[in-house]
Amino acid sequence: MIKLESAHIEEVRGIRKLDIGFQKETFCISGPNGSGKSGVIDAIEFGLTGQISRLTGRGTKGLTVSEHGPHFDKTKFPGAAFVELKVFLPDIGKSATITRKISAPKKPKIVPSDRDVLAAFEEVANHPEIALSRREILRFILVEPTKRSEEIQTILKLDEIGDTRSAFNTAQNKLQIASQAVAATLTSSRNALLLHLQISALRAEDLLGSVNKRRKLLSLPEIAELSADTTLDAGLSSSAKVNDFNKQSSLRDVGALTEAEKGFSVLAKAEAAAIVRDLARLEADPALLAAVQRRSFIEKGLELVEGPECPLCDRPWDEEQHLRDHLKAKLAKSEEARKLQETLLKNGGAIAREAAGIIGLLGPVQKIADAQGQAGLSQTLGGLKTNLEGLRTGLTTVDGLTGLKDRLATGWPGAPKALSKSLQGLTEKIAAIPDQTTTLDAQTFLTTAQFRLADYREAMRKNEAAENAATAAKAAYEAYCDVMEEELNNLYDEVQKDFSTFYCAVNEDDEGQFTAKLTPTAGSLSLDVNFYDRGLFPPAAFHSEGHQDGMGVCLYLALMKRLFGKRFTFALLDDVVMSVDADHRRQFCKLLKTHFPDTQFVITTHDRVWAEQMKSAGLVTSKTSLAFHSWTIDTGPLVESNAEIWDEIAASLAKGKVEVAAAALRHHLEYVSRLLADQLAAAPAFRADGNYDLGDLMPAVLPRMKRLLGKAVNAAQSWAQDARKQDALNRKQTLSESNAALNVEQWAVNKLVHYNEWANLGRRDFEPVVKAFRDMLEIFSCPACNSWLYVSPRQSPDTLRCTCGVISLSLTEKK
Repeated sequence: MIKLESAHIEEVRGIRKLDIGFQKETFCISGPNGSGKSGVIDAIEFGLTGQISRLTGRGTKGLTVSEHGPHFDKTKFPGAAFVELKVFLPDIGKSATITRKISAPKKPKIVPSDRDVLAAFEEVANHPEIALSRREILRFILVEPTKRSEEIQTILKLDEIGDTRSAFNTAQNKLQIASQAVAATLTSSRNALLLHLQISALRAEDLLGSVNKRRKLLSLPEIAELSADTTLDAGLSSSAKVNDFNKQSSLRDVGALTEAEKGFSVLAKAEAAAIVRDLARLEADPALLAAVQRRSFIEKGLELVEGPECPLCDRPWDEEQHLRDHLKAKLAKSEEARKLQETLLKNGGAIAREAAGIIGLLGPVQKIADAQGQAGLSQTLGGLKTNLEGLRTGLTTVDGLTGLKDRLATGWPGAPKALSKSLQGLTEKIAAIPDQTTTLDAQTFLTTAQFRLADYREAMRKNEAAENAATAAKAAYEAYCDVMEEELNNLYDEVQKDFSTFYCAVNEDDEGQFTAKLTPTAGSLSLDVNFYDRGLFPPAAFHSEGHQDGMGVCLYLALMKRLFGKRFTFALLDDVVMSVDADHRRQFCKLLKTHFPDTQFVITTHDRVWAEQMKSAGLVTSKTSLAFHSWTIDTGPLVESNAEIWDEIAASLAKGKVEVAAAALRHHLEYVSRLLADQLAAAPAFRADGNYDLGDLMPAVLPRMKRLLGKAVNAAQSWAQDARKQDALNRKQTLSESNAALNVEQWAVNKLVHYNEWANLGRRDFEPVVKAFRDMLEIFSCPACNSWLYVSPRQSPDTLRCTCGVISLSLTEKK
């Protein structure tokens, strides 16, 4: 993977022009909401992948990188919006620069353009999951199992597993439907043979008994054994085989159709009614109808994808994977449509099987009618047979069922009203024919029996092939699911172990025995977590929002570890611990340092205290952190730092803009006072609304610092630490003599002497104010690492120190 060395961003999202040196180290960007932090994440993500995930996914319809990626003032000039990133590629030990413009997101300029460098950047571009926001972490926790499975398999690049499983399932369903149709034809052929032979079951002894009875009359040798190549009319002369009309058999065939016709009106009536209801539901919901109609179309398109061109519309895509993701997203939205489609086709299959039975009865009677000169009836029966065969085809698709709605509602067999009367007439005509001689009856009986046995054997062959195909498809699907489940179980076992370990590390004070269980089943992934040893429950059941946030981040880290292993060297975390409390955030810092020492995290947060906690924990330093104090549409993010803030104030004063300098100083002091009040455990007067301002916090910080320095002096003297005693004395004396400190003390006494009046001062009057506060704040920081001093531990502190340890003043006297 990569490590980020620096970034140059121009006219991207809310950023006008910004340079950041990341130095291949974990980096923190803090600032209030709307100050431009996420714009940096968007720009880095765009530079690496050509995408901005914030502009894609649910709730982003109508948003595009080309239209909404550039700064608002540059939407018509996307060529002016670009990102230039200098990165280090650990796998090949090279540094490289990638420049990507909003106007050409798929055509980055990469220097050097060595093959291994290009391959490394291509790999990064295929991993948009390196960027994580709070909106995205919840997709692992607060989602249904099917969606969680899709999201996690996508991150782990296992989405092809789901595609393959779906393909196997689709294949077995189609072959099962085809097998049922062939089985219906087999049943019809068997019934025709049984009807002719006048036997109740197709047993060899019964069949041969009926056949041999006629063969004996014709002085033909009896058939002793029924085999696959047995011919029932063997021994008949060719002339005897010409006439296959058998009066009694014909009467039975016509009688069977006549009897069946009486029940046409109730045949599969329940299934037809169910189809009509479901079709009415589709008509009432156009979106659902469209989803059903498109589903099979999209499924077919997904099967045919063999490159970046869409097989459905020939539209070219930048990458084949993007096309696949687009089609999969459409399928995922039509889950309800899938279930409805399955129900429709299941009921359609039931009707198709009944239709096959009718077709089996029509064939022999049509032949009889034709032989008896009943051309009109023969044509009617032929038309009905053709019509039912077309019906069977239509019953296999949703579009076909939609076109058959009216027919299914009024009587799907479609037999003409005069059919019963015509069949009666045919029966009477056959009955009026003089009885055949015993010899002729036996001859035609054998001939017809052979024809029907041949039809039955062919139907059996087709049925066996269809059953074998359906069985093989089912076996393949089940075998694939079994193997997939076993492999996924092993994979998820590793993920859940890391997930539990990471979560315990963050919450060791109250959930040190936390466990989790990821349970994969066909197409879904359930997540249950332990709740104080009371059992396993879904994350949203009892855990707080902050704990859910923590789970999401920990699961993400576990997945990235599984995906990249030791090559997990870079991630963008955009405000992902918003709801996690302060104590657990310290543990989160420890987690990142301990378990991911070689990973560079770029972390944004709107909580300044959390940003400073990262410094205190050693996760970042003052050199690897950046604070935005505000944002304007004309300037973009306004950067704040201990060094640069004073340069910014000086520059404003040089231009005579006292009001701008005053606002910057006040904002900086508000930030520092809140931070120091937290790190020094100061005690401002309580406010129920929690809205502490500069006038509340700084007057509480100064006496707290004086008391701490007093303790440090006494402790150093008791331990005979002269250098530390002198450092503490100097800081305490400087603080006591500070004009800024005196000014702050007056805020609490006289509200008229207040920072709100700074903007009304002249430049010469305000410059001493700036110097006084700058000198005062140096008392609270370390000159070596530029970090703010803090007490440790927070409760009953025994040390006042900085991040690097150069300043470490004991607060405990020697006994």
